[in-house]
Amino acid sequence: MIAWLIFWLAAIVAIGGQIPLILAAWRLYRQPFQQAPANVPRSDGRADLGWTILTALATLALFGAAYLALP
Repeated sequence: MIAWLIFWLAAIVAIGGQIPLILAAWRLYRQPFQQAPANVPRSDGRADLGWTILTALATLALFGAAYLALP
């Protein structure tokens, strides 16, 4: 019983963390590329969005495996 409670609490926290990350990466991806000053780095929005989605999918896979392992 306690294992299920811990699992669902962790899932809620993970979802609550992944949603803002995906939204931030999406905004960066949709933002038009602007020339920044020479000392200000600008990352590629496509790469940031890709890594963010890949991380979310890996987290989902881990939660799926944990769900199947619960008693």
